[in-house]
Amino acid sequence: MTELKDLKHADKVFLAGCIRSIILADGNFPTASELADLDKIYRSLGLHDYEACLEDFEGRIDDEEDFMKAAKRVKSPEAQDAILGVAYELTLQNGVPNAAQLGIEKKLRALWKRP
Repeated sequence: MTELKDLKHADKVFLAGCIRSIILADGNFPTASELADLDKIYRSLGLHDYEACLEDFEGRIDDEEDFMKAAKRVKSPEAQDAILGVAYELTLQNGVPNAAQLGIEKKLRALWKRP
């Protein structure tokens, strides 16, 4: 599996946006516990520039259409697999994932033609 530190900057920007999108997918403001988990997640992943990547993502992505366009620009199968792996882990973070969280991962899998 590709190490996240080896991802291109654009792929890390998209990953940061995926992390944020999955955490916010339930429609609730993140709890202090979720924010603490987020901090642990991106540190354990070695995504030390998460905040900068997220800021870049938020400056470019306004809606789902922009999100999917950005996903299409992730061409490396290794980067796609790394992003999907993180997305899957995040959906399981609170036990049972909700439909919105699974929907993000499902759309990416379909776009990138992954089982």
